[in-house]
Amino acid sequence: MSDSYNDILHIPYDSIPKVLMLGNGINRAYNFASWDDLIQSIRTHELSEDETACIKNIPYPMQPVILTDDHLGTRMRDISGALSSLRAPTEEETLLRQYAALPVDAVLTANYSYEFEKALADDFKCFPGRRCKYRKIAYADGGKYNTEQLHTFYSFNDAKLPVWHIHGEACRPDTMVLGHYYYGKLLAKMQQYVSKLIAREKACVSKQQPIGIHSWIDYFLLGEVHIVGLGVALSEMDLWWLVNCKKRHFPDRKTILYKPDIRPEEKLLAEAYGVNVVQDGYDGNYQTYYQLLLEKLRETL
Repeated sequence: MSDSYNDILHIPYDSIPKVLMLGNGINRAYNFASWDDLIQSIRTHELSEDETACIKNIPYPMQPVILTDDHLGTRMRDISGALSSLRAPTEEETLLRQYAALPVDAVLTANYSYEFEKALADDFKCFPGRRCKYRKIAYADGGKYNTEQLHTFYSFNDAKLPVWHIHGEACRPDTMVLGHYYYGKLLAKMQQYVSKLIAREKACVSKQQPIGIHSWIDYFLLGEVHIVGLGVALSEMDLWWLVNCKKRHFPDRKTILYKPDIRPEEKLLAEAYGVNVVQDGYDGNYQTYYQLLLEKLRETL
């Protein structure tokens, strides 16, 4: 991949960046690209009625392990082209552009596909094995630790709006995170990286210097993060670990989760980890909800 190295992104000294983190909720509001659609598209065999009923009790990120008979890597490569080609409906793209126009310093997305990027640039194209002019690398470790997954982003608005795929992306199927094995690999990389980030942040503060951005993790831990349309299942161990880490090491940096349908057990855990859960604003229509939430964020940010 011959994508350019970034030396632009940084957090000014004594500053807290504003960060928008998006899940698949807005897609679902427009009946587009559901999680169920994804996991059904990678299944390799039929299940009995009893097995089908049983699998519903398994957390979403782990269901594909059974549906593919633990051949996740192969199946994700098989569908990577189709995922890369997805484009949101026109009405949704309008809404995504409005979210992109919020006064935020970065956007993090848990989606593998590129609805957000395509809403920002009509000429955005990204397919497996091909170059993409919008792709940048925030930090290059020479491949020594195989952490490119943490450091790659897409640059828009003259590099003022970096977009990061936190769970991997379709055009690089080996980065997509599903199942225990891949969540474990990601968490191991994150643990290794965060210890270095903590030391780097302390050094920059002591010298009253800006801190260079090397990864989306920098934005998550050091920023004020507003989470929209993201499922927070207890199986998302990487995100739960990060909010716990944030509470321990950067307790003055806020995380706000906008989720009207959060489960009681998820809310309890989120609040224990210092996350501010906002549940109001939903009147039965999610398209209306995301429009109203947009207005609320415009007033808040």
